[in-house]
Amino acid sequence: MIRKHIYIILFVFGIVFQATAQENFKPGSSRKEGPDANQETKKKSVPSVIKTWQLTDQGAWIRPSELDTALTFYHLYLPFEQNSISTNFTGNNGGAYQSNDFFARKYQSDFYFFRSFDAYALYPEAIKYFNTTTPYTLLDYSQSENRSTKNETRFNVFHSQNTNSKFNFGFIYDQTKSTGHYQWQENKNHFISLFSSYNSDHYVMHGNLIFNRLSTEENGGIQKGQALDEAQETEDLLVKYIDATSEIQNNILFLSNEYRLGKTVEVDSADYVIDSFIPRVGFIHQVEFSGSNRSFNKKSLDDNYFTHIYIDSLATNDTTKYSRLTNIFQIKFYEAPDRKYTFGKRAYIGNDQLWYTMPNPDASYNDKQSNTFVGGGIFRNEGSFWQWGVDGRLYLTGYRSGQTEFNGYINKPLRIGKDTTSLRVEGVLKTIVPDYFEQKYFANNFQWNNHFSNINEMTVRGSIYSQEFKLKVGANYSLLGNYIYNGADALPKQAGNELLVLSAYLNKDFVSRHWHIRTQALWQSSSREEYLHLPTLSGFISLNYRTLWSKVLYTQLGIDARFNTKFYADAYEPATARFYWQDNQKIGNYPFIDLHANLKLKRTRVFFRVMNVGAGLLPGEYYVAPDYPLYRRTYRLGVAWSFYD
Repeated sequence: MIRKHIYIILFVFGIVFQATAQENFKPGSSRKEGPDANQETKKKSVPSVIKTWQLTDQGAWIRPSELDTALTFYHLYLPFEQNSISTNFTGNNGGAYQSNDFFARKYQSDFYFFRSFDAYALYPEAIKYFNTTTPYTLLDYSQSENRSTKNETRFNVFHSQNTNSKFNFGFIYDQTKSTGHYQWQENKNHFISLFSSYNSDHYVMHGNLIFNRLSTEENGGIQKGQALDEAQETEDLLVKYIDATSEIQNNILFLSNEYRLGKTVEVDSADYVIDSFIPRVGFIHQVEFSGSNRSFNKKSLDDNYFTHIYIDSLATNDTTKYSRLTNIFQIKFYEAPDRKYTFGKRAYIGNDQLWYTMPNPDASYNDKQSNTFVGGGIFRNEGSFWQWGVDGRLYLTGYRSGQTEFNGYINKPLRIGKDTTSLRVEGVLKTIVPDYFEQKYFANNFQWNNHFSNINEMTVRGSIYSQEFKLKVGANYSLLGNYIYNGADALPKQAGNELLVLSAYLNKDFVSRHWHIRTQALWQSSSREEYLHLPTLSGFISLNYRTLWSKVLYTQLGIDARFNTKFYADAYEPATARFYWQDNQKIGNYPFIDLHANLKLKRTRVFFRVMNVGAGLLPGEYYVAPDYPLYRRTYRLGVAWSFYD
């Protein structure tokens, strides 16, 4: 708690300092004094102009982002729905999940026991920064059909405003509480972020302070041999246990500073000439502190659910902690738009300080590790003929000593008639040191001490996107040596043979005046099913009819369907918060169908969504993970208000 208060004080102090400094330094600004000054300010109408972006790759890239005002897929509010067309999850909002698309399994958290939940949380690279001429606020609320039982409530608040043309600050508050349809399934999530940015010609700053909190009741799924029919209430179905809970806490303090050198040139703009700054070299320092812990508690071990008991034979009370302090110093040579033949370059050096704490039969186990790494790359993002980039990282000393990572891409725009088509090819070549917690872990019911070899990965991705036809076709290839997975006993294991994973996909939108139809199809193949199971086919289709009522009310009525072929999906182990390989229960061959209505009136959006409408009507069982069924037919009502006057 003391550490949390210190973070808040430091962050607020930084905002006050920056704001004060900017008030005293406003190039080209003027202030009118006298009795008519306030009256003139009141009469002046300021148009709302909002720019938003995200910071990536050790602060090297400021990538434009988009303001969330879309109506068409506003009803798809679950985070993993937006990242994957097929997901293996525990059946309730806020619960553990794993994408069934192998190439979509990208984790933002480096805490091993957080990765099954990290799509819900906030992270520095996911924060959107703003520059806005008027304050911008977004309120987002949704509610299930019953406020007393089987309840789900979401309440999200976003606010951002500028103190002047360069300095912006804001905050995010996301809250979700979902009771679930089955016994002992309640999830509670709270996420808070304070963020700020300062952008001038020579100095750029981005900072954020994040608090992630997740609380989960772990029922282990329903007991086997029970039918999912309408004759029995969902809360009467027997679950594996009703006395286990888990909590995850994560705090992040992030700050990126860049000082730029360059030149100012005169640029013709309409009827006047303006000065434009062209950066040549940037000196960047990025610091991030992340502190995480996960606790798993089970009040009684009399049910013999766990095979092993190492510390306490009466109850499980495990707490695992992980903290990381990272400093990265970088120099970046910008592409020069005023020069015809140019490309950018960057180089950096960084250090990680890592702390680990976990339960132990004798006392708490504590360990400290570190990493020192160097990296860099060359890139061309400004060219209209093509864009390309190559970068790499090498770990010199510490726990990850010898780890190498190389990435590259080529993006080639192709003009075919009136169509703007782009061809993109990406390549990845890595030698990865296994995660610390894959090598070593101690707890009451699970322990391992492995000596895994480094993982070798070669991945190639290719895609073609047509803007006119709203069509994207792509394929992925990955060859993995020493692949690490969780075996049938839920313990980490290393594959003895190379694993080859292939996938191909097709995404196509059909758009007319009144119709918007989105289709997505994915094919996958794993060469070694003793290590990895994947659905052969997955699909998503959304059929939407759009119209305008009374020239002001935008309306969309639609139906969504998700489907994947039957396969041995990974099972979930609550004690370790990880999914593991199994070959006892297949799930799939069941269409998950939702109906929705989306409305938009000026800056207000409303959705109504009926979920899993086929429950009790269609043959088959609606499991979304082994032993974890989805809710029965239910609905959600949501509304979002935007304010930016």
